[in-house]
Amino acid sequence: MSSQGRRPVRGVAALVSSYHPDDRLAAVCASLAGQVDVVVVVDDGTGHSADAVLAACTAAGALVVRHPENRGIGAALCTAAARAADGPQRPTWFLTVDQDSVVPDGYVDALLAAAAAARDAGLDPALVGPAHVEDVGSRVAGRDGDVLLGREPLQSGLLVAADLAPAPGGLPFDAGLFIDGVDTEVYLRARTTGRAVVVAPGTRLGHRLGTVADAGAGLRLVHAAPFRYYYIARNRVHLVRRYGRRAPSWAAGAVLRDLRHLAVTSLLVPGRRARWRATLRGAVDGLRGVVGPDPERVGPRQPSPPRPEHDAPHER
Repeated sequence: MSSQGRRPVRGVAALVSSYHPDDRLAAVCASLAGQVDVVVVVDDGTGHSADAVLAACTAAGALVVRHPENRGIGAALCTAAARAADGPQRPTWFLTVDQDSVVPDGYVDALLAAAAAARDAGLDPALVGPAHVEDVGSRVAGRDGDVLLGREPLQSGLLVAADLAPAPGGLPFDAGLFIDGVDTEVYLRARTTGRAVVVAPGTRLGHRLGTVADAGAGLRLVHAAPFRYYYIARNRVHLVRRYGRRAPSWAAGAVLRDLRHLAVTSLLVPGRRARWRATLRGAVDGLRGVVGPDPERVGPRQPSPPRPEHDAPHER
């Protein structure tokens, strides 16, 4: 999508996390360039294999930052937010975008309009997302007057208020979660501080969530690589311990959905032993307070520092 002749929307910084990207990343940057003030791409330890793609992002107008090692999506978003804040204008909103999402023309304007409508209705919006996401469906949970209220959002295509109360460590996103649950943590932080989660009417985001398996009889199951189930389970434990008392209905529903997903995929999708092993390791490490990358994938298991208060694929 061309951005020629369009004025940037003041106060919005797009934060794009990248890991082993392909040519779609440059297209994402080009689509965002005319809709926001600044696009910051953080490549999370890919190495030289990403040089050409990242050069194309720079040519499309993005600022590119590179992590020397893989630190996870939460850390990449924090790095991007810090880089955006170093610019001439401090952002009012962060737009978090994955490297493979399709951002349509006028998308950011629609989200900002939904935020303004929520404020006019007396709400204090912290998160604004699309009304529909590919492979996930409607994100509308209900209404407050004419304002559409949102379900738990996905990270990609999500507008996050820069003044939202910080995550642990004073950062805008929880880097300790590494991957999976970073968007859920932002959502729970907004909900438990009394801020609104809204959606922009009529907006759609193209985004693929995991791998889709045809289980027959018209049932499509979205599932992830086995190693992701470690993070899903570990981070679910962290978030339930941190927010469960303040959001008990979310906690109960999230755990039940995870268990249902595991049961269904165990019956219908190959690889159940690896998924269950990763899930059990993750649950144990969550109870132990382990954060950051999976110790089994990066080296010997190390105890993690104490955490205060001690996003997952599902069948569709």
